[in-house]
Amino acid sequence: MKGGTPVNETDKKAQFSLLHAFETVEASLRTENWFFETVRAELQKTAPLSDFPTIMGSNGHDYLLHFTQFMFFLRALDCTDAAQISVFIDSHNDKINGQLNDPDFGKSPKEFQKAIFKPDRKAKILDSIRALGAPVFAIYEFGHLLIDDMSPKTTEKLIEDLRFGKLLERREDDRLEADAKRVLIASTGFLEDTYKMSLLMQRRMIAESITDEEIAAARSAAQAD
Repeated sequence: MKGGTPVNETDKKAQFSLLHAFETVEASLRTENWFFETVRAELQKTAPLSDFPTIMGSNGHDYLLHFTQFMFFLRALDCTDAAQISVFIDSHNDKINGQLNDPDFGKSPKEFQKAIFKPDRKAKILDSIRALGAPVFAIYEFGHLLIDDMSPKTTEKLIEDLRFGKLLERREDDRLEADAKRVLIASTGFLEDTYKMSLLMQRRMIAESITDEEIAAARSAAQAD
């Protein structure tokens, strides 16, 4: 009853939709928090959390999520070999060029111009991936690939924290010793595995909040469509 008047089906659906929206947000927040706590616990095996200033900073949670999601989706979408990374870099370049050509673009054009991968630079990346058999990038290349999410300098500092915490590792390509700037970095897999587990937890939490009747109604609606 609502004000003495029976609640109609439309009102019920609206209430259920609002309830599930809140439950979805809660599940997302709880699993993200679990992810962050799990990473912090792993870092503490190496040093006190105060030794990881970027991760523990005011925006550290967001920075860590952005970086982890980047690494996770490369693996989840099987974008890990030279051919797939080549397509990905082309897509990245197209996106940056589109932003630079937008008259309303509000960020530094000079900084974003540096984030475009020219053919010789792209060739070096693909060559390293072929040689090492993994999606490895130099520190400053990560910075340019993630430039929409955080500044290249922030990415560099984040990588320093994650390397110190042994969640990222340096990879050696002896053919590139003359190019001292290309410090190649790869993931140990801990971040991606932990993030995947947080997504599975989120999925389970959301599924458990839905009744059998609601699942049946959703299936009926889908079949009717």
